[in-house]
Amino acid sequence: MRRILTIISMVALVSFPVKAMDLGLDSVSVTGGVALNSAVYGASAKETNRDESNVIRTVNKESGVFTEDHQSIFGELNMGEFVSLGFEHSPDPISTPENRRTVQADGNSTAGTTTVSVDFNDLNIAYLKFNLPGGMYLKYGYVDVNLDIKETMASGSTYANVGTEGTIAGIGYSRPLGDAGVALRVEGSYMSLDDVSTSNGVSASGATVANGGRNQVDASNLEGLNGKIALTYTFGG
Repeated sequence: MRRILTIISMVALVSFPVKAMDLGLDSVSVTGGVALNSAVYGASAKETNRDESNVIRTVNKESGVFTEDHQSIFGELNMGEFVSLGFEHSPDPISTPENRRTVQADGNSTAGTTTVSVDFNDLNIAYLKFNLPGGMYLKYGYVDVNLDIKETMASGSTYANVGTEGTIAGIGYSRPLGDAGVALRVEGSYMSLDDVSTSNGVSASGATVANGGRNQVDASNLEGLNGKIALTYTFGG
């Protein structure tokens, strides 16, 4: 989130005064919008389980995809006809399906069922939008999101929540609905997130049969394709 706020501040401080002087304040406007998003996400994960002696017991690797719909809101500062600085926030969590695995007791672990799912919370995007003739536009931005890991482990341990960042690139089309500043948008985008790692909080020296030893999950190839339909309203300009 700090990275996104820094980018917004730098671009706004540098670009807005220059554009306002060059174009005149009547060329500066603000656009607000609400959107419905439908996306497909994918990732690969590796879970490394160690015993009470910190020796690797099992390594589980999985890859998968899932689909999810969510709403978002956004605002844009339009600096003239062709360039906009925007910020988008998704209040809805993006939830993965639940993964369920049965653990058998073998003297080094506690028997039971482990379930894990992840909520991607507070998805924030800071972006630049480049408007093209005919209503088409391109956008590129930075993504910040928190991963809320929900698990029920046989050992009673929990995985720590983490955050990650990434980039997004998209193309869209905006069509005015009359002359009152209202428009309809359709957009497609690709998002890529940085790799993340989390553990159950058990250190190498603190591993016991009761806590199941140290478990670590490394996730990579976090990416998504998103389709968006939005209704916007532009003030000024």
